Amino acid sequence: MKIVYKTNNVLTGEEIIYVFNSVGWNKNPENIVDAFLNSYYVTAYHNDTLIGFARAISDGHYYTGIYDVIVTLQYQKKGIAKEMMKMLLDKFKGTYFFLSYTAGNQGFYQKCGFENLPNGMWMDREKSFNLNIDNL
Repeated sequence: MKIVYKTNNVLTGEEIIYVFNSVGWNKNPENIVDAFLNSYYVTAYHNDTLIGFARAISDGHYYTGIYDVIVTLQYQKKGIAKEMMKMLLDKFKGTYFFLSYTAGNQGFYQKCGFENLPNGMWMDREKSFNLNIDNL
């Protein structure tokens, strides 16, 4: 099976949403392309069909966040996500890498060299929509 990897190629909202939906993730089709355009991303194709992607947002010197490392179910466990991670890690080599993961995926990221961070924090997206800045 030949997998073709690309970086920052043109994507449609429909193909991005297809990959998210294949693993049960819901994203807004109205702004998903903009989210990708504001990221550096790697895509994986089989027979011209998008089967996976991984995104990063980085300042290029100090910090890189990795997001949405997803491969459609039928192509998982074939080294595709690992290859996309290698490409992101190589692109932003020398920066601090951060990510959050979904249940069951910790082992994958540990194999990629990540360690648990005891002093990290986050804020849920829904909470941020309703955040009253004046009360902070």
